[in-house]
Amino acid sequence: MERTIDFLKYKYIAFVFSFILLCVFIIGTVARGGMVYGIDFAGGTKIIAAFKDPSVNEGAIREALSAYSPTVQQIGEAEKNEYIITFKLITSGEDDTVSGAELEKQSRIKADLNSKFPGMVIESEENVGPAIGAFLKKSAIKLFLIALILMTLYLTFRFEFKYSMGTMGALVHDVTLCLAFCGFAGVEISIPVVAALLTIFGYSVNDTIVIFDRIRENTQVKSREIFSEVVNKSLTQSLSRTLLTSLTTLFAVMSLYLLGGDVLNDFALVLLFGIFIGTYSTVYLASPILIGWEKLKSR
Repeated sequence: MERTIDFLKYKYIAFVFSFILLCVFIIGTVARGGMVYGIDFAGGTKIIAAFKDPSVNEGAIREALSAYSPTVQQIGEAEKNEYIITFKLITSGEDDTVSGAELEKQSRIKADLNSKFPGMVIESEENVGPAIGAFLKKSAIKLFLIALILMTLYLTFRFEFKYSMGTMGALVHDVTLCLAFCGFAGVEISIPVVAALLTIFGYSVNDTIVIFDRIRENTQVKSREIFSEVVNKSLTQSLSRTLLTSLTTLFAVMSLYLLGGDVLNDFALVLLFGIFIGTYSTVYLASPILIGWEKLKSR
């Protein structure tokens, strides 16, 4: 007879841990001055430049323009030596008009590039105004809410409403903690980070669905076990699959974090935290929420 691990014994410890972690992240975010938004949401300037000197790299460009805190990313073929250089707006306004201070800053940036990298050619220049940034911010929030509603409807149709509540509870927990972690760690909220959050969205739901499917199968087998025992049994049976999936994904994302460079660091860091917290919530939060909803329903 296989041994069943009593995961549910630690559910209150898990709830307290999540609450403390969220409080720490929120306090840390407030202490840092709030969330940090990238050019996609805050507005700014994007320049694509080609450098004739093959010795020029991301580090050299970043050091030469350190006064403007740029984000530098190489694009295209290596021999072309092309880079995207982005800068945030100095101040934000209600419309997309570029202020005089911003125009002066852009002029200084281009002058510094020309003086420090002779032969450099600016291939394109693009300005993202604060109004567009605000629109993208609202669109990202709407995207999450629509995805949450559609996922709830799907799970209600695919399983039962009680399973949907457990999955959505864990999902809201994961995304909220990941956003709070971004503020705590100073990760810029950008399009790649939003993509990472959506990836966590799908990853967390997929892992929870696998366990809930096993719970549903075990409840169809006639036995004298109460529902909480069935849940513990199902979690134990799915444990090896959960650990193997999480570890292999972590190895892949860790490679991105270590080898992907500065541009992919934030994306990979959010994914690393999300995979860890998603695996934890699937076992210690989604299942207790399912049992709690089942008890509430029976009353």
